[in-house]
Amino acid sequence: MSDADVSELLDRARIQEVLAAYATGLDAKDWVLWRSVFTDEVIFDLSSWNGRPPRPLDTDRVVASQARLWDELIVSQHFMTNFRITVEGDKARALAHMRAEHWIDVTSPEGGSGRYTMFGYYDDKLLRTPDGWKITEMQLNVTRTEGDRWVLEEAANRVRKRKNRVREREKKK
Repeated sequence: MSDADVSELLDRARIQEVLAAYATGLDAKDWVLWRSVFTDEVIFDLSSWNGRPPRPLDTDRVVASQARLWDELIVSQHFMTNFRITVEGDKARALAHMRAEHWIDVTSPEGGSGRYTMFGYYDDKLLRTPDGWKITEMQLNVTRTEGDRWVLEEAANRVRKRKNRVREREKKK
């Protein structure tokens, strides 16, 4: 095996570790870990799920926003598999099948389970930095869902209500 082959294998393993840290950070609500996998500005493309066009965002703001949303969930569990990683110099692309489970502590008005599952794949672009591989663009491609979409909508509603309560308290001061 050549040095180039070994180098490519190491890069692929390190990129898989970045993807594992992405999932683990979310599920453990470890926002320092989750932040560590991204460059300072990143494109979060969730358009297949929310219909909004992707755009570059400040990663610290995204992490803070996700932390507030995830605080409303009881638990989540992200699975990634079937990695297809290509490395070209200091840039890489990682495709990974995913399944993401989300639970909230209420039941739906329709008597649902309080569980929402997304299936699909991630199509991420990464950059080699002095601190290792970092995601510069995260594209979520949802191909199927099961359960109650309202779970994530309810979590977002709770975040908004909490923000409004804080604003009201601030006004009273």
